[in-house]
Amino acid sequence: MTKPKTSVLARDAGISPSYASEVLSGTRKPSRALAIRIFRKTGWRHPLLDGLTDEQIDTLEAVEPWRPSEKAA
Repeated sequence: MTKPKTSVLARDAGISPSYASEVLSGTRKPSRALAIRIFRKTGWRHPLLDGLTDEQIDTLEAVEPWRPSEKAA
């Protein structure tokens, strides 16, 4: 899948538009848990997840679920 628009990524992943823009441009690397959330919500696989199978992503998501930061909550 192609990269989502900044506004779509921000809305669907529950992050700020500025953070979404930095993630999409590659200037900021999301946590693995957030990269998995982005994948689940938008279908876009951040390069951080390259090489991982769907089963591996499922396992990581179970062990390390995404939680919004205190600022976002």
